Amino acid sequence: MLLGMVPAQAAAVAVPDVTDALGGTGVVVVEAQGGADGQALFDAYGPWNTWTEEQRQEAAGWSEDAWWSYWGAYESHAWALVDQYDTDLNGWYTDYYGEPLWGDEDSYLDELREELGLPYPDGINVNWNGTWMDFGSCAPRAVSGRTLVPFRGFYEAAGAKVSYEKGTLTAAWEDGTTVTLAAGDTVLRWNQGEKLLEEAIGEPYAEDGRVYLPVRAAARTLGLEVEWDDYLSLVYLTDWESLREEVDSHFTHLNALLAAASAYEADTVYESETSFQLSGTLYGEKKHDTASLALTGEGLYRGDGRAMDASLTLDLDAGGMEETLFSQLPDQAADLLQQLSGARLEVRMDADEGNLYFRSSLPEAYQDTWVALEGDPLPDVAGEPLTIGTLLTTFYQSDGLYSYGYGAAALQESSLWLQALLGDENFRVTRSGERTVYTLEQTTLTIGKRAGELGLLEEGSLLDTLSALGSAPDVSFSLRAECSGEKLTSAALDLRIQAEGTNPVEFTLTARRDGQNAEGTLALAGRYLGRVDGAWKVDSVPTQAAIPTAPGEKDEVIPLWTWLEELDLI
Repeated sequence: MLLGMVPAQAAAVAVPDVTDALGGTGVVVVEAQGGADGQALFDAYGPWNTWTEEQRQEAAGWSEDAWWSYWGAYESHAWALVDQYDTDLNGWYTDYYGEPLWGDEDSYLDELREELGLPYPDGINVNWNGTWMDFGSCAPRAVSGRTLVPFRGFYEAAGAKVSYEKGTLTAAWEDGTTVTLAAGDTVLRWNQGEKLLEEAIGEPYAEDGRVYLPVRAAARTLGLEVEWDDYLSLVYLTDWESLREEVDSHFTHLNALLAAASAYEADTVYESETSFQLSGTLYGEKKHDTASLALTGEGLYRGDGRAMDASLTLDLDAGGMEETLFSQLPDQAADLLQQLSGARLEVRMDADEGNLYFRSSLPEAYQDTWVALEGDPLPDVAGEPLTIGTLLTTFYQSDGLYSYGYGAAALQESSLWLQALLGDENFRVTRSGERTVYTLEQTTLTIGKRAGELGLLEEGSLLDTLSALGSAPDVSFSLRAECSGEKLTSAALDLRIQAEGTNPVEFTLTARRDGQNAEGTLALAGRYLGRVDGAWKVDSVPTQAAIPTAPGEKDEVIPLWTWLEELDLI
């Protein structure tokens, strides 16, 4: 179910409530952590670092809940000190300099809430996939440490038809999904297909004929992720699946190319040779200094990427930079650069067994030893297509990457910028029988125009967009890809970015693919500083060879953690 714009009108109906506590199965409003019992413990015992041995022995009998109540009260005490410090500092600053160091925090919060466009500036607000939910007069509320939302308003915003019959509230969707809450009941019930689910939501709560339920319980019935921003009293609900679908709807052509790019048969073994060369030149008044590196690889791998035996060799030539740029490095770094020339890394992997092994020429003491990282078999996701939506949701859903609901907003903004560059509107597609050709050409002006149309620039009109881009880098980008059926047969990409200014810079990138082989170049040149040039090539052919996915029986093998400990890295 995909939520659109949601001024949700919450009509009446009387019935139960909902519960939820921080850290439990429910969600969101946070009371002063620790509660009264925790405060009493902290008042009696004080900061942990000041405890006597007698106090430690007494506390050894505390329950886990008592301990966390104590630490919650301790945290509240610490923050109170910080708040008092800020207040005192601001007061002194005002007396000494005649003006405050910072403004009133309440005023700042009011301004921030106004900027966000919250439907309830003085209360709790709920955001679903970047949209603030407006429940009319049935605003979200905090009751006994629980954050509640109106049953009817919430589910109608999610596209359900809500009814009340014989003491039971029911939210129903066209696909057969239902959520029910009976009058006086403390259990919320819903179905996922033929599977019936339920969750205890605590004592019922109704106000002015409206039934409210805990927001986390309501969100769980729809598979939403829930986050709480205590600073602004905001609930963020994220439906990652609907976000993925929404993103992918704008990249059908690019997703088709990603799917077609899998030119390798899953069960086939391929022999591959890879090379990458990079050279740099630093301009000087009298002479130019150069340095270069070359990375070559070879090996065997399975088409599904779950088994491999590969080796990489690095060759580094400091050239004229050894006496200029590299001579400024610390001795250890300079020694490491010398050792890196000729360094070799071997890797063997078997995802079906969950094992990874590597052997490196550095450090020398372990150059004949395989290091093992052994675990559980990795899940096989070969059946899941790689799409732009999947990549973005996986990235922004990463735990800790974006908290307080910002992941959804950041994903949506990133998606819009990608749309401006690679969205369906930018492609020209021609089909003839089994042959399909995708063509895309972009410049600074076309990208800027599309970004303005998508609302990504401060001024959306074409005239303002072109004016804003007057000093922007000159960009030209082209892509041509040809498919036969569902397989990519050839592709060519060219990118050029040129920025003028006191030190003009130009970046170029080319990439070509023909079947299972690919090559490309890159260059970065500063007119007065120097330049970097690179080239890469990958050649792959099917083979009947077997892939060794583990060290030989007579090879020395040590666990990764042992290797790290012996090198004093942990």
